Amino acid sequence: MNRGDKLVHDFLTQMDAYYSSPDTSFYDNAIERKFYEQKLRHIGFKPYPNDGLVTFGASGTNMCDRQLVFKNDKATRPEKSADIPFRGRQRRQGTAVVDYVQLDILHMPKRLKGGEFFRMAVRDSGEWDFEDAAQERRVFSHPHPETGELISFAITAKPDGKFEYTPDGSRVIFEYKTKASGLRAMNGKLDYKGAQDDHQRQVIAESLVFGINEALIVYESTQKPAWFSDEASSSVTKGQKTWKDGVPLPDMRAFYVKITEQMQRSLLDDLARQSALVYESRESGEIPDVSVEMTGKCGFCQFRSHCTATLSADNLALLQRAESRMSGGSMAGKGAHRNLRQYLDGVEETKEAA
Repeated sequence: MNRGDKLVHDFLTQMDAYYSSPDTSFYDNAIERKFYEQKLRHIGFKPYPNDGLVTFGASGTNMCDRQLVFKNDKATRPEKSADIPFRGRQRRQGTAVVDYVQLDILHMPKRLKGGEFFRMAVRDSGEWDFEDAAQERRVFSHPHPETGELISFAITAKPDGKFEYTPDGSRVIFEYKTKASGLRAMNGKLDYKGAQDDHQRQVIAESLVFGINEALIVYESTQKPAWFSDEASSSVTKGQKTWKDGVPLPDMRAFYVKITEQMQRSLLDDLARQSALVYESRESGEIPDVSVEMTGKCGFCQFRSHCTATLSADNLALLQRAESRMSGGSMAGKGAHRNLRQYLDGVEETKEAA
C-alpha cells in the first residue's frame, strides 16, 4: 500500500478494533475527567485581535465573494430565523458525535494496550491538541493573483485533532464529519467524488496554520446498519437494505489528503483575491456581483435576504439571461440550474415582501 492507503487502513483498523472490544463499554474516570476539564477551561468567547484584517476560519474558506463581504461588514447582521426542527437536532447530533469520538480516541492507547496507530497529540501545556486548545490564528501576506499586490489576511484553525502516527511519529490533521443522508447515499457519493471539496480546503487551510502536510478526513453515517442482517428480510426493500454479501455497509469512511505547496498556493491566491474585495468594499461601499456559480453556496448562507435585496438590476438581468439559456439547454433541471432558479425565486420573494 502507498502511504495514503496505509494511513486510511490503519485508522479504520484502529477504530474497528476499539468499537468491537467489550472493554470500550466503560470510560476511564481519570481520562474522562481530564477531557471535560480541558473542555471547561476553553468555554468562552475568544475575539480575534482588532487588527482590521479579514480572518478566515479554516472551515469557512469556501464562502462566495459576496457572503464574505457581508460577513466582514459590521453594519450587516447575519439573519436569524426559525428553522425546521429536525435540522437543529441534526446539528446537535453531529456535535455530540464528534465530542464522543475525541473522547474515545483518548481512551484507545489504554483499551488497545499500546496497539493503536494514532494517538491524540499533546501540547507543551499538557493539554490534548484538539479543538479550542489547538486553536491558532496566523497572518499571511500573499500576492494578489491578478495584480501582484501583497494582501494581508489571517486564517484561524481549530481542528478536530492533531494525531501522532505511532509508526513514525509524524503528525496528521484530523477532521471528523457526520452524514445524515443514509448509508447508501453517503457511500455512493463518497465512492463517486471522494472527500468534499470544502473539507479538503479546510485541511489545506489548517496545514498553512500548523505546518502539517497530511490529513485524514473521516465521515460517519448517523444511520447504522440493521443490528442483524436484513439481506433476506422481505419487509426491507432492496434500496433500503443495509447489509450486502453477508457484511454490513460501511458506516465510516476515511480519506487521506497529502497537502502540496501547489494546493496551499492555490488557496492563498483565492483568499488574497477575496480579502482584496473586502478591503475595496470597505472603501467604496460596493459589493461584488452574484455569479451563477455563487448560487450553489446559498444553502447555508446567513445573508440570503440581504443578498437578494441588494442585487442590482444589471446583475439580475445577467442571471435571468443565464437561467434562460440553462432552461433551454442540457443544464435544465440539473443542480446548477436548480440553485440559480431558487436564488431568482428568492429575489422575487424579496421584491414582494418590500
